[in-house]
Amino acid sequence: MSLKGSLSSINLADIIQLVSNSKQTGRFVLSRANGQKGGIYLKNGEIIHADVEEFKGEDAIFTLISWDDGEFVFEEGVFDTPSSVIRPITSLLMEAARRIDEWKLLRKKIGSIEAIPEFSDIDRQERRKISLSTMEWVIIAKIDGKKSINQICRECGVNIYDTSRIIYGMVTSDLIKLK
Repeated sequence: MSLKGSLSSINLADIIQLVSNSKQTGRFVLSRANGQKGGIYLKNGEIIHADVEEFKGEDAIFTLISWDDGEFVFEEGVFDTPSSVIRPITSLLMEAARRIDEWKLLRKKIGSIEAIPEFSDIDRQERRKISLSTMEWVIIAKIDGKKSINQICRECGVNIYDTSRIIYGMVTSDLIKLK
């Protein structure tokens, strides 16, 4: 089975589901006009590995499925690749669909991933009430009023969806603002 097409005309998750239902072994090679490339590897219809830029495993899958432009090719065969995904494909695709829906809302609220977050002025009394998770600390440590959300994502090694979700949460809490 050989498949290829445009991500602007077909949903990648639907094609992955089709290949999975056929219990195929092979890989999807994805590429965009800006030079980004990624891959999703299947064995007997289950995703076993994915990679794009610095992301591997589930983060890579969620990043690739969110692409709404570019090209894909499915190459049948066995490829020597590490195993970085253990979740069943149905669960992965359901989570991907949920994230895509939430991503559309986040994009409307933050505007652009090129927006630059900067700290808001918070009075001394309010500072004592702030409690952050480890991932929030990782992201907040990179905010300097010069780096875009996209740059922060790359420096932290946290996918754009999670980075944007955390930054949006900080915006709604008035910890940061976007410029």
